[in-house]
Amino acid sequence: MSLSVWCYLLGVVLALSGIVVWVWPERSAACFKAFPRNMWAGRILSTIAWIWAVVAVLQMGLDFLTPPKIQTVIILLGIAGIPLSWYWLDNLLACRALGGIYTLFPYELLHVARIHPSPMRLVVITLAYGIIIWGMVLILYPWKLRQFIDWQMATPARMKGLAAIRIAIGVVVLALGATALR
Repeated sequence: MSLSVWCYLLGVVLALSGIVVWVWPERSAACFKAFPRNMWAGRILSTIAWIWAVVAVLQMGLDFLTPPKIQTVIILLGIAGIPLSWYWLDNLLACRALGGIYTLFPYELLHVARIHPSPMRLVVITLAYGIIIWGMVLILYPWKLRQFIDWQMATPARMKGLAAIRIAIGVVVLALGATALR
């Protein structure tokens, strides 16, 4: 994917998530507050994260990972990790799994942004590293997501203000994708 397509993807996700919170604040608050302890969200997201991690490790191109026996072991460890994470990390699994996805998805984006000639690519790179850092925080401290949700949903004004910021960032990233990062 090109950098402009990544910008469109990120911009749409950010803007739409902000619009949803802006239009349906009560419903959004209820969904956000239920998410960290939702068993099925945790299981689905952790399965996606484990599969994505195995694919990412196999595609890294490291010499010591190329023998077929080692690749088989990596696949088997990933398959074993899915039910083990469901069992051992069931408390706030959705937060941890979301953090895992946040640390994995900017990988390709950063490869594309690295070679783009425009200096405006640094905006997207900064956003990507911010997402990665937030993902690492969620993996290590999953209760931080609950604390952030409680803080964000404390007052309607704060909810709408943060939704407006999310919409604005999404629009800026969309505009960058349509202009400077094309």
